[in-house]
Amino acid sequence: MKKFIQFFLISFSFLIIFNACSSKNNGGLALDEVNKPADYWYQNMLKEIRNGDLEKADSYFTSLQSEHLNSPLLSEAMLILGRAHMQEEEYLLATFYFDEYTKRFGDEKNIDFISFLKLQANYFAFAKQFRDQQLLAKSIKDAQDFSQKYPYSRYRPIVDTMLLKLELANLSLNKEIIKLYEKKDKQQAAKYYQQKIDESAWIKDIFYQEAGSPWYQKIFEW
Repeated sequence: MKKFIQFFLISFSFLIIFNACSSKNNGGLALDEVNKPADYWYQNMLKEIRNGDLEKADSYFTSLQSEHLNSPLLSEAMLILGRAHMQEEEYLLATFYFDEYTKRFGDEKNIDFISFLKLQANYFAFAKQFRDQQLLAKSIKDAQDFSQKYPYSRYRPIVDTMLLKLELANLSLNKEIIKLYEKKDKQQAAKYYQQKIDESAWIKDIFYQEAGSPWYQKIFEW
C-alpha cells in the first residue's frame, strides 16, 4: 500500500509539472484513451517525440506510468524523454526526468551516467542564462562532486572539461560584476568580488578568450 501511494504521488507530481512548464497549450494536454497495454503508450510516446510534440509525449508517458507502474519500459522512457527535453532546451523537465529515474532505477552501475546527464542539463541551461549566478555556482559544485564521487567514471574527462569552462565563466562573470560596481562607485562590493577571484588564483593563469555579447544583447545586460 505504501509503495502504491508513493507511485501515485510521483504520477501526480508529473501532471503538476507538465501543466506548469508547458508553453504550447494552456491547461496542458489530456488524452482520451485509457486501459491500453504498456507498449501502446510507449510507442505513441516515441512517435510524438519524432513529431516534435513533447507535450503529447509527456502525456503518453504519464499514462504509461499510471496504468503500468512496474513496466520495464518506464526506465527507458524516462531517459528518452529526459534527453528529448534537453535537446529542445527544456532543461527543467529534463532534470526532473533524470531525478525521477535516479529515485526509481538508480544503482551503482548507472548512477554516474544519470549524474552526468543532470550535470550536462545544468551546463547547457547556463549557456542560455549567462547571468544566473545561482545556476553557475550549483553547476560548479555538482561538477566538483562528480569528480570526487566517480573518479574513474568514463564521463570524468568530459565533466572535468565542463568544470574548467564553468570556472572560467565564473571568473568572467565576477569581472563583469566588479566593473558594474566600480561604475556605481560601490567599492566595498567590488572588493568582495575581487576577493572571490583572488581565492581562485589558479584560474587566472589560464589563457582564455573573454566571452562577448552581440550589441543587441548588451542593451539588456545589467
